[in-house]
Amino acid sequence: MEIIRDLGALARHTYPVTAIGNFDGVHLGHRAILKAAIDHARAAGGTAFALTFDPLPAKVLAPARAPRLILTPDDKLEMLRLSGTDGVIVLDFTRELSRLSPRDFVRDYLRAKIGVREVVVGHSVSFGHNRAGNAAMMVELGREFGFDTEVVGPIKIDGLEVSSTKVREAIAAGDLRGAARLLGRYHFLRGPVVRGRERGRTIGFPTANLASETECIPPDGVYATRVILDDGAYPAITNIGMRPTFSETERSIEAHIFDFTRDLYGTRIKLELIERIRAERKFDNADALKAQIALDLSKVREILSAA
Repeated sequence: MEIIRDLGALARHTYPVTAIGNFDGVHLGHRAILKAAIDHARAAGGTAFALTFDPLPAKVLAPARAPRLILTPDDKLEMLRLSGTDGVIVLDFTRELSRLSPRDFVRDYLRAKIGVREVVVGHSVSFGHNRAGNAAMMVELGREFGFDTEVVGPIKIDGLEVSSTKVREAIAAGDLRGAARLLGRYHFLRGPVVRGRERGRTIGFPTANLASETECIPPDGVYATRVILDDGAYPAITNIGMRPTFSETERSIEAHIFDFTRDLYGTRIKLELIERIRAERKFDNADALKAQIALDLSKVREILSAA
């Protein structure tokens, strides 16, 4: 898959079809948009692009209110690759870009620099200065500048419209199953394994301490998880929180991988979150915690055997 960060270096394509969006999460709604673009490109013998922005526009325009990203930028690119697009155009989102009117953005970027023949957007798309452009305007501008526009959506799962906001809300509530239904996959965290206080090792449950680069982290609690390494997926139980039994003051993400003895320090891992099994609690002592962990392990094994 081609990744284009400099439109000046973009080779001319005879029939570019471009799906436009932030694509944070690459959830089922996004996938419907991407699939439509791919289908149109294949039918016309063209090239399917996803056009997205880095950083997320809200990170530039309203950083204090910007949402936590569901995917790291690299993971978003990987998910877009897996969608089947031929290339991803990543526009550097700046305040200068944000001041372009919807018409100027379409004229200067979609037509002049990309040469789009077809555009695919979601029904709730916004673009241009003050988010003045919407799906209906994209259709009108397409007529003016000579390209066709398809508007996709809304996509609903169990009566709920799929959106990045709804995915974030589900994750924030600890509803990982609900988030998975909207994403079409399990939510995951990504990052390196770093050294922690090694509390788990002292009570017989050594853990991999994840320094998450993924921003969208579920609430404190105990989770049924899988650790994804280069050689496969490993079942694990993960605690997210402050380890109140030990009066810790820093939040951590610690995964105990079943029947696993390898040293993972410095290794980048993917932590797949399947289900939250309970909230984090403070126990009277380490023995009480160990007894609860034994119960938690049994529950997690049951969940993962059916996942």
